[in-house]
Amino acid sequence: MQYLVALIVGIVAVVACLRLVMWHRRATRTGQAAPRRLAALLVLQPLTCALLYCALFPPAVSDGARLLRVATGGTSSLAAGSREPFFTLPEASAAGGIGVPDLGTALRRQPGVQTVEVLGQGLTPRDIDALPDVALRFRPGRPPVGIIALSPPGTVAPGARFLVGATVSEARGSMIELIDPAGRVTDRGEPDAAGHVLLAGTARAAGPAIFTLRLRKDGSLIDQASVPVLVEGVKAPRLLILAGAPGAEVKFLRRWATDAGYDVTTQISAGGGIVLGDAPVRLDAASLGRFDAAIVDDRVWPVARDALMTAVRSGMGLILHAGGPAETTSIAQWQALGFDLKGTTRLVSLALPAAPAEPIARTRHGIANEDVPTDIASPDDALPDVSRLDRVPGGTGTVPLLDDNGGTGLAAWRQAGMGRIALFTAIDSYGLILTGRRELHNDWWSALLNAVLRPAPHTGFDPHMSWQDERLTLCDLQGPASVIAPDGRKAMMLPVHGCGAYWPRVSGFHQVQTGGQMRIFYVHPRNELGAARQMRDRTATMLRASDGSPNAKAPTGERASPWIWWIGWMAASLLLWWLERSRLGRKAVPQSAM
Repeated sequence: MQYLVALIVGIVAVVACLRLVMWHRRATRTGQAAPRRLAALLVLQPLTCALLYCALFPPAVSDGARLLRVATGGTSSLAAGSREPFFTLPEASAAGGIGVPDLGTALRRQPGVQTVEVLGQGLTPRDIDALPDVALRFRPGRPPVGIIALSPPGTVAPGARFLVGATVSEARGSMIELIDPAGRVTDRGEPDAAGHVLLAGTARAAGPAIFTLRLRKDGSLIDQASVPVLVEGVKAPRLLILAGAPGAEVKFLRRWATDAGYDVTTQISAGGGIVLGDAPVRLDAASLGRFDAAIVDDRVWPVARDALMTAVRSGMGLILHAGGPAETTSIAQWQALGFDLKGTTRLVSLALPAAPAEPIARTRHGIANEDVPTDIASPDDALPDVSRLDRVPGGTGTVPLLDDNGGTGLAAWRQAGMGRIALFTAIDSYGLILTGRRELHNDWWSALLNAVLRPAPHTGFDPHMSWQDERLTLCDLQGPASVIAPDGRKAMMLPVHGCGAYWPRVSGFHQVQTGGQMRIFYVHPRNELGAARQMRDRTATMLRASDGSPNAKAPTGERASPWIWWIGWMAASLLLWWLERSRLGRKAVPQSAM
């Protein structure tokens, strides 16, 4: 509005001056033109307009050092032209002004500051956390271009599928790829209209790993970032598989769970009191309490229901699935657990998503072996005929977990005491492996077990982003802690209220030893994810400048009083009105012209 009013007032002043010039040319022919009168009118017209603009928008006043201007990263070198004190933080060394190491130094050099005006991309945590009780004004520069947000997966299990979330700016026409430590593309996708994208990867051996996220547009590399992934395999979760009859589903499920890092125990009933698989497990609460999760089909459920439910209420996870067309009694028993199953008792084919591109599928499958041949499915291959019960699990208190490609629910879970129960309606999921869709089989069962598995202590991988040479805060520390950098250097921390500060000098995975536990966090290189760091500072500064705290209130005397400008405008307008209507300075018309 301020610029619009200035434009209108300027146009009015120019038009008025042009009118006076045209009148002077006509009056010259009649002998009435007086240069002094024209000069006075030409001065009063823009003066009146300028006084009106200042009355509507009083200019800011600078009382000593009340206003302090600070340049941050991305500030133009032309921003220094002002009479207020102008300081440059280390991130904006090319912007001119007085260089200072931090905002606190600038405030100490200019005591009495009431308002801090920030230019550029915003204050870093070093300065915004220490900002005193002053008003903050923010004039942001151009938004950063590249990856502006990253959500790493944190801690995952060996062989498990994980998701990486990212947000990019200028998403139109761009492509983002996730690359594994071996340099192979595991997934790629186009960001949506808001710039968000989710990419999938697969964890391999236990230990920390670095994946890479690359943003491309029109074939050019725009930005890239490291994605830290901690594959934790210190203690294998204990999994019990109970089946009512031998079959391919149990065989492939056991093989998958073993490859995924689970400590698997299988018990298969062959009829006539014969039990196949591992050493028999007593189906009582004490024996089942040793397991972290159990996968049970509908033929075993009626026999072991009471013992399984006791173990679930103590924290064990339970996955129920059908080995074939479900009987009415099985449906009624599942409904008694709180699942709402509407539909028929027949089997129907479910809609499967198309296979990923062959290079991505090969990466997800890993190195070929006798169980995973190299001739995996390609997008042109026929999809496997995997069936499902014609019933959709749902109900009050249930959480949807899996859908097929048509949006029909395949699985849902609900809370039961300290544990969780999931219901899976797909039949013969092993068909996915036989037809080259092993990654989809992996995704389904990983999601089911991750949803119900008994929680276990882990190393507490911290997925928050931090950068080299930038202070970070570590919390939940149990007494004095030591940080071991990737180069082997150690630093001691004495936390206050469970939190301590740390300045990483090198990038990579750091270890924190506290209270007999080991935690791991990752530090990005200083020149990586620059757009994300700028967006973080930009957002934090905007929130600080617009929040409801006293820091956001404008100090008294920030703008001059408008009354003096209104009085000046009124006086100039009256003088202009009188001069235009008076004959002062007009020449007498010669008789010959009459």
